Amino acid sequence: MEMQESRPLLERCRSLSTGAATPGPHLMRSVLKAGDLSDAEIATLGSADPSKPYGRRVLFATAALEGMLATWTRGVPCAPHDHGGSFGAVRVLRGVSRHKVWKVVDGRIELQFEELVEPGGVMSCGRDVIHSMGDAGADESLVTLHLYHDAIDFMVVYDVDAGSTHIVDGSCGAWIPYDEPHQIRSSHPGIVAPKQLLA
Repeated sequence: MEMQESRPLLERCRSLSTGAATPGPHLMRSVLKAGDLSDAEIATLGSADPSKPYGRRVLFATAALEGMLATWTRGVPCAPHDHGGSFGAVRVLRGVSRHKVWKVVDGRIELQFEELVEPGGVMSCGRDVIHSMGDAGADESLVTLHLYHDAIDFMVVYDVDAGSTHIVDGSCGAWIPYDEPHQIRSSHPGIVAPKQLLA
C-alpha cells in the first residue's frame, strides 16, 4: 500500500480539497511539511512578475481549498494584509522568507514580531492574522507554496506609507492594485481594523 509521504506534494495538497472532512490547520501544515517540489517543477509552475511583490500561479481552487505558488521579486515585500477570514499555511520551497505579523492598534499598524523562515519551514496565517512577507536575500530567490482553507473572496490590504486601508478582490495578490482599480472593492482613509470595516 502506498504511503501518504510517497505521494507528490501537489497531489497531497489537492487531495485535501476532495476529502469528506474539512482540512484543519494542523492537517494543512503537516501536508505542506512533507515532501518538496523539484527545481524543474518550480520552473514549470512558477510565474514571476517583477512589477509586483510576487507572481502568483493558482494551482487549484475549490470552495473549500485553494493552492497557489508564489515566485517572489527580490527587494519588493508584499503589503500587510489579512486573508478575508480564510486560514492560510505557507511553505517555503526555496530561498528565505522575511515574515512579519502586524496588528492594528488605535488607528496604527504595529509590527508584533518578525522571523526568517528557511526552506521547509511552514508559516500559519490564522483567520484574523495580518501579515506580510518578502524575499530575505538568500542565495536563491524566494518561492512559496500557499494553501488557503476557504478560497479567498477578498483581502484587507494596508498601504502603510499612505496610511490607507483597502479591500481587494481575492484574485489579487497581497498589494494594492492601483494599476488594476477594478480589483479594489473599497478604499478607506486611515488604518482600519478588518473587524471595523466589515461590521
